[in-house]
Amino acid sequence: MADAPQLQVTNVGYKGNGSGSPTQFDETTNLGAGRVAQLECPGYEMGRSGRSFVGGLQLITSGRVPVVDLPTTLAPVCLFNGANPGSAPPRYLVVKRLSFAYASGTLPAFGTSIFAGVTPSVLATALVANGTNFSIQNTRGTGGSVAFMDQGITIPAGTAWMILGGIAHGAATTMSIGYTVDLSAHPFIVPPGFGLSFGVLAGLGTSAKYIHSAAWDECEAVLP
Repeated sequence: MADAPQLQVTNVGYKGNGSGSPTQFDETTNLGAGRVAQLECPGYEMGRSGRSFVGGLQLITSGRVPVVDLPTTLAPVCLFNGANPGSAPPRYLVVKRLSFAYASGTLPAFGTSIFAGVTPSVLATALVANGTNFSIQNTRGTGGSVAFMDQGITIPAGTAWMILGGIAHGAATTMSIGYTVDLSAHPFIVPPGFGLSFGVLAGLGTSAKYIHSAAWDECEAVLP
């Protein structure tokens, strides 16, 4: 008996309502996701098709000082969606992970937390390039992103911040502490022109600095 035909996804793209495929048993999303078993590891197809990205500060000396209160109109770090808002359908950033690492100086005693929130409206001034010592790369090595990252960015007032987690520590001076939050079960969705703001909440210590990074997918979708 001949082997059953083997199917492979060759692209991940937006699928309009009613545009089903014989390879999907129960289409439930605009990306054509079906309720079928997967052999690949989670996220593999997004990475293989060039939709997964990572980015952040690439030099310790450019690290951010912590904030001692949640900001109102200034984002310590901003992941900006620079996609064309008029495209049909628009491309969204689906943020899966946020991270920080102690970089230099002396840590504040007792602990460090990471917080984040999506701006309630578009940024007044769009980012058109990455900030100094920020870099963004496709997880498969090549492929362009619609996103930009920078620090100290003015954002609209009214962002609702969520404390995502943190770590306890003493007033250490050895660069060894890092922390990552997995958001895959509750991702932040960043529309075109909007930004995901995040940063570190902690005491100032003695010139303590942190580097920040993020991981996200870029998907076309139509939101309600």
